Amino acid sequence: MATVNNRYNLFRGIPVTKILSELLADDLLPSILFRSSRKQCDEDIDRLKSSKIGEIERAHREQIEQEVAAVIAKYGIEENVILQHPHYSALVCTAAGAHHAGQLLQWRLVLEELMSRGLLRLMIATGTVAAGVDFPARSVIVTAHSRRGNDGFVDFTPSEFQQMAGRAGRRGKDTVGVCIVSPGQFSDARTIHALSHRPPDPLRSAYFAAPATVLNLLKFRSVDDLRYTVERSLASFYDKREAKELRKEAEEIQEKLQEKDDIPPKEEKKIEKRVRRKVREAERRELRQEIQLEYSLSGLTALGYLDERGLTEKGLWSAELCTSLVLHLAEAIEEGIFYERSEDDLATLVGSIAGDAHRTYYSLSPNPISKKDYDELQQIVDRVQDTYHGPTTASDIHVLPDGGLTVHAWLHAEDWGAFSSLLKLCGVAEGDAARVITQTADHLHQLSRLKETHPELARTAYEARSLLLRPPLSDSLIQ
Repeated sequence: MATVNNRYNLFRGIPVTKILSELLADDLLPSILFRSSRKQCDEDIDRLKSSKIGEIERAHREQIEQEVAAVIAKYGIEENVILQHPHYSALVCTAAGAHHAGQLLQWRLVLEELMSRGLLRLMIATGTVAAGVDFPARSVIVTAHSRRGNDGFVDFTPSEFQQMAGRAGRRGKDTVGVCIVSPGQFSDARTIHALSHRPPDPLRSAYFAAPATVLNLLKFRSVDDLRYTVERSLASFYDKREAKELRKEAEEIQEKLQEKDDIPPKEEKKIEKRVRRKVREAERRELRQEIQLEYSLSGLTALGYLDERGLTEKGLWSAELCTSLVLHLAEAIEEGIFYERSEDDLATLVGSIAGDAHRTYYSLSPNPISKKDYDELQQIVDRVQDTYHGPTTASDIHVLPDGGLTVHAWLHAEDWGAFSSLLKLCGVAEGDAARVITQTADHLHQLSRLKETHPELARTAYEARSLLLRPPLSDSLIQ
């Protein structure tokens, strides 16, 4: 792994034009340049487009255009979604593209196809490429030691760094892959160097006692059966193994303490306190999965999904909702908030709890849902949060009227081009809008499963989902 270090990275990082120039000189293309933010990726594309080093030959341009047309035909993508994309001209002129979650899935798909076919020189990306796309390059450039999360920047884990570095080297084409570290103002090459020498993160069980999981399992098993299953799960096995290591460490410390007679009393108390902490942590670790399950069962009981006999009537139909928002949707149904709603209003209401609070959504049109309705939905969100304390993937849910309005605006837009123009007025990333819409469609799909218990709601949800999933957000590309 090489490290690039000169006067640029002390202040603002090495510009993409300089990086591309060096890669060209050393025959290290194609390459993936990892950035820490979407904004950096987009700015790099703009800079390449306006520089001479970014230009490619006419024959290469024509080949890219032909392959883009082939990808559009292969996946049935609407031409305008790609050809009118703000980065399309830069793609054709520079053979470089920006790949991040703010882009539409179709745009990312085109870039991935071009990269796999050897037509891109440079892919400028956030961690989305490292995590979910399987194509290598001759070299990769790492410019940061952290990534942006919901609560600010967090350091890469060893596995995340290895995913990025592991893209270097194409099987059958390169004898070696090159990973170059080019840190900027807000990154530290020493941190990246340390990451490169750390082992990958240990294997972890993906199971946890989330509401949808517990409700679904209780359709076929008793609570005692579920406790037995959790006690013998892979997650519990790992927890108990870690607890055993903690106990062993505590015993070793205790043995060393007993072997020494000259330890000052103050220091001896500190060591004994450390031993007790490790023992307590071992005890918590041994029972962690069982405790999480009990928290989940307790919350479901308090909300009326479970009693001493098993699932209640409410719990039985709620178990059909295989979604992270099962409790919020079920409580809204129980409260009648979704009752006698049009397809538009249902999609807008569901969309208001399907988004992420840290993202920007469309806000320039009147919202069809009243403040009173949103307040009632907020009361449900608060009640679930205050009552259910078990593990869940939906712990950070907010009522976002702008998220619902984004869904509503898409329902009434003539096509994606017109919708995209509205998004630009608010500074909304197309990828963020597409995400809240498709997540809303997923939740509506779950509501449409309630045909036996809530037939009218199921029908409305089905129709609303059908209206949302039109090109470019069709089933074939989002599943």
